[in-house]
Amino acid sequence: MAYYHVHGLIPDTLSQSEGYQLFEQYIANGAPKDNFDGFELISRVHAPQTGEVFVTCKADNHLKMAEHFAIWRAKFGVEWDVKPVFNDEEVIKRNKQVAEEIAAMG
Repeated sequence: MAYYHVHGLIPDTLSQSEGYQLFEQYIANGAPKDNFDGFELISRVHAPQTGEVFVTCKADNHLKMAEHFAIWRAKFGVEWDVKPVFNDEEVIKRNKQVAEEIAAMG
């Protein structure tokens, strides 16, 4: 699974109000799309004063990401900026690989 940091921007206050009503129902129903085969939500925090949502998650592929995020774009116009990121172990491994490649180049 790959890690992702996702920034969501809700387009306007009406969408935010309607979206949070549905979000409250989603949470009350056990947040079924937060953890399923191929997707795991790590954290989700909100900045309602600016209409922003910040998510850290793990997913097998972009289709699993869409399964979690697409409804919010389709229904409320939330713009998602998705960035693949590394955890600590992965960044150390990556840095070692880059150093080895640089050393091999002479």
